[in-house]
Amino acid sequence: MPPQQTNIASETGGDAARLRLDLSTILSLLRRYWYAFQERRQRPRVTLQDLSDRELMDIGLTRGEIDYITPERAIDKLRERATDLWSRGGM
Repeated sequence: MPPQQTNIASETGGDAARLRLDLSTILSLLRRYWYAFQERRQRPRVTLQDLSDRELMDIGLTRGEIDYITPERAIDKLRERATDLWSRGGM
């Protein structure tokens, strides 16, 4: 059987054009996500402590329940106590 002739040049050119299109689309998406990420980082954060009592009541919380929900605050309090003990020579 004789070898078949193929038009490799046109197939390669089409793949290269498709690859450029895909790459530019991907880069465009990455750029948009990066700008959105940067914008999100610059926004001020609102914590539960910043909410009014009315806003806390709207989401079903009281000010006293915040410490139970956010363990970071409890850990911070423990760190402060340990730092105070170390600074006073208690440990």
